Amino acid sequence: MTESSPIVVEKARLFAVKTVRKLRKAGFIAYFAGGCVRDQEMRPPQDPHDYDIATNALPDQIQEVFTKKKTLAIGAAFGVITLIGTRATGNIEIATFREDTAYSDGRHPDGVSFCNAEQDALRRDFTINGMFYDPIDEQVIDFVNGRADIVAKVIRAIGIPAERFQEDKLRILRAIRLATTLKFTIHAETLAAVNQFAENLQQVSRERILVELKRTLDSDNYQRGLELLLDTGALTYAVPGLTLPESSQAANWQSLLAITAAMPANDFLSTLALIFKTLVPDAILIDVRASLKQMKMSNDDIRTVCWMVDHVDQFINANSAPWPQIQRLLIDPHAVNTLAIATAWSNHHQQSTAGIEFCQQKLDLPLEQLDPAPLLDGKDLQEMGLHPGPLFSKVLTAVRDAQLTGETTTKPDAAVLAQAVFQQLSDALE
Repeated sequence: MTESSPIVVEKARLFAVKTVRKLRKAGFIAYFAGGCVRDQEMRPPQDPHDYDIATNALPDQIQEVFTKKKTLAIGAAFGVITLIGTRATGNIEIATFREDTAYSDGRHPDGVSFCNAEQDALRRDFTINGMFYDPIDEQVIDFVNGRADIVAKVIRAIGIPAERFQEDKLRILRAIRLATTLKFTIHAETLAAVNQFAENLQQVSRERILVELKRTLDSDNYQRGLELLLDTGALTYAVPGLTLPESSQAANWQSLLAITAAMPANDFLSTLALIFKTLVPDAILIDVRASLKQMKMSNDDIRTVCWMVDHVDQFINANSAPWPQIQRLLIDPHAVNTLAIATAWSNHHQQSTAGIEFCQQKLDLPLEQLDPAPLLDGKDLQEMGLHPGPLFSKVLTAVRDAQLTGETTTKPDAAVLAQAVFQQLSDALE
């Protein structure tokens, strides 16, 4: 099995059941806990891909049962031991039933005290995540009415919502993500607390925020996720540089929701590009890039979002631009997604669709006509005796444009043009 081999659902569950059985045989209580229980209680049931186990065994006792060689004690201070599995099963986190002390950093408890299963359930985030399951007796242990909320399709904080969100600020985005991906509603009191404490997301690491935001906006229900992010104000703190309208009736707010509803498919980067395009009028790329960098996005993703933001209008007006310029856009890897944004944007704003139709027609051209292999590359320029440097890209761009317009059709002609352009650019620098 390769490094990237996915977890095998059946093997993961068998490994988890064997783990519970081994703890029980050693004289301890042990249950499945959290998301894996929620998934199997969904209607229709979902297959969990990873398992967490809760037990009354203390961390050192867990290591005695499974041996230190097969466990990791990185989270032992919080009562968590990781049992090492295979690539097919994944690892399992085994946690001692615990109550959390204060959350000084707004993310992790300062410490824990060990307790029983019911007390452990009461310190968790949402009722649907607060259930246990005994895989030996095949029985759900539900101290928080999580099953009822699954049936009702409700995200409800356990206990007092304000306390849950002040303990762990990331729960604000988790509530929105769960409501989005599971297609549940958020209970009124829980939603009120999300609204009240959304600004506390400023205390959460950008990396963790990005994970939750991506999972929300990659969902097939992402329009609802975006609506919740807007309604609660959480989007302002999840995406730096945005200033949301005060009212949900504001034109750009409604435009964003309407345009996303018209998009053919969900794509996180496309949605981000559309957010900037809509909520940051005349979005300046340097500002967009700075915001994305603050979000801790990868350089590739930053380039992609900026490219889409920068080229939407060019697709809309493509019928009035030189063909080589548009041809270059259409052969870009992000052209299809950007054209989808441009289509939804122009339709919503009742703009002319001539440019969009022009692009769609050109995309139907045979590949060798739309995107012919370049006549020259950097290696060819070096073989011609030209020295690598900042002029290379300008020379290759000029040659490529001439190729796309049909002015240059052979490699020898392209080489002559390259020499001439290189000399012209060099002379201009002197």
